[in-house]
Amino acid sequence: MKILTKMVPALAGFAFAATTASMAADNPAAKADQLLSAAKQATGGAAWDKLKTLDDQGRLTASGLDGTYDTLVDLRHVLSVQKYVLGPATGSQGWDGKTAWSTDATGQVRVEAGQEAIAAGIEQAYRGAYAFFWPARWPAARAYAGERQADGVTYDAVKITAKGAEPFELWFDRTSHRIAREVELTGAQPHTQIMSDYRAIDGVMLPFLNRDTMGVEKFDMVAATTAMKPGGTLPVKAFGPPAPPKEADPFPTGQTQVSIPFTLANNHIYLEATINGRKQLFLFDTGAEAVLDEGHAKAVGIKPEGALPGGGFGEGTTSVGLAKVKSLDVGGFKLSDQVFATMDDTIFAKVEGVDAAGILGYEIPKRSVMVIDYAKGVMTLIKPSSFKPPADAVAVPFKFDEHIPMIEASVDGVSGEFEVDTGARSALTVMGPFAEANHLTERYHATRAATAGYGLGGPAKELLARAGELKIGSIVLKQPVTLIAGGKTGAGAAARTAGNIGGDLLRRFTLTLDYGHQMLYLQPNGAFDTADLFDRSGLWLMHEPAGDVSIADVTAGSGGEAAGLKPGDHILAIDGTTTANIPLTELRDKLKGTPGTKLTLSVVHDGGAPQDVTLTLTDLI
Repeated sequence: MKILTKMVPALAGFAFAATTASMAADNPAAKADQLLSAAKQATGGAAWDKLKTLDDQGRLTASGLDGTYDTLVDLRHVLSVQKYVLGPATGSQGWDGKTAWSTDATGQVRVEAGQEAIAAGIEQAYRGAYAFFWPARWPAARAYAGERQADGVTYDAVKITAKGAEPFELWFDRTSHRIAREVELTGAQPHTQIMSDYRAIDGVMLPFLNRDTMGVEKFDMVAATTAMKPGGTLPVKAFGPPAPPKEADPFPTGQTQVSIPFTLANNHIYLEATINGRKQLFLFDTGAEAVLDEGHAKAVGIKPEGALPGGGFGEGTTSVGLAKVKSLDVGGFKLSDQVFATMDDTIFAKVEGVDAAGILGYEIPKRSVMVIDYAKGVMTLIKPSSFKPPADAVAVPFKFDEHIPMIEASVDGVSGEFEVDTGARSALTVMGPFAEANHLTERYHATRAATAGYGLGGPAKELLARAGELKIGSIVLKQPVTLIAGGKTGAGAAARTAGNIGGDLLRRFTLTLDYGHQMLYLQPNGAFDTADLFDRSGLWLMHEPAGDVSIADVTAGSGGEAAGLKPGDHILAIDGTTTANIPLTELRDKLKGTPGTKLTLSVVHDGGAPQDVTLTLTDLI
């Protein structure tokens, strides 16, 4: 889950459109170079070449939260570091020329070597250092992209792809000769930077106001510069990660490990934890940071602040607040002053059939070695200094993309970086760009789309397929159910991530996560050779407060469609057993039964009287 995608603005340059349309058509690279050259001349000329570093300090305002930022860039070496405070959250991030890194609200340092993280680090430093004005400072492809329009104004656009980064566009105002916008073209939540209020600093015109938008005004973030300070050359270490903070030992006195029982529902791990003295049920998700439901937060006296954009799988964006939790206790493993994202997650109780207080994630394995024994239903947290790797396990190194562990794996011989995500119910999801680049939709003859999951971004409708094999180190998983993510936004649109390995595959192992050494260990359990099944009803079901279940979606060509079932219908009973007496996870397993199985459903349509409907289970893959 990405809640704060840009805490501080990437700085922008300027341009002037003065060449002919025929030149753009004949030589888009030449026109791009001419526009950038003219922009540099119009906004400072030789004064630009004297700049070494810039320190931009200012105020942040975002969705009811206020704060400050400090962005330092090295223009000559294309380096950057940003620090921010926004409401109860603090953090920093940087690129030192080799390493992308970040810190969280408690100061914990994370080196991020995943492809997405490195690309983001390069792009932010490239844009912040105005490197497009000096092609020799960082290689990049530059091409005139044509006219763009917004708010009744026509701009000239140049598409720039810095080496190792994703493409973006600069939009040039034809009247002022300045860059009006920087537009991201890829990623889960593409942003646009809108610059204004230009002022002269040491002979160079710089923007003092930056609005970061995803197209939804209530989620806009505004950065207003209060001080812009040119400076001299700084050592590279000024842009590197800080030293980790000293924290109290989270383990009970005299103990080197604690164990916590958990239950598995919908391939999700549910365990009890205590926040601010009250015991609650949480989902554990390696693909997330801490999240707390607004209702449960209120019950323990926690007041959220702000309404920032949050998302995950699915194309939607939801409002997310921030709150500081005084104490968190997971089986005796204790943390203090953790910042939680807060949101209204009543929809997840309907999706899961489980009333959980929220999500726990990165903050726990960051400070321990975590062993998840899916077969026994036990999570063990071990003090890192006492951990010894299991001798019979397959060791798999990983990297971080933000807080998510990323491993190298291959699907039918095609390699890439895959997320390890206990919060995903599915077996294997491949991202849309990866599938497109490797022609996986055609290779798997994937033509049927179905709602196969529900994340912070809402329902995820994906193409159904079955890969031949997924290989992780020496481990080979045969014929996993494979979802091909669709949509132009959301986690499935990640440009450099191959896919997501979820709970339906992870439950076949004892999974050990050693975040300190960026290593995970896989030990197959008794479920390793279990056939991977997918729903055979074509129904996406939601648990209703009254105890019955509703149909949220019906897959085309499925048994559910053949039975005449429609979104909005309510199922009161299956084969004579009321759905109020069947946990949603068991009901979903029942709908994975043998093809040809006939089930009698008592269904209410449009508020009418219950009717018996015969549903025949059918393979969808």
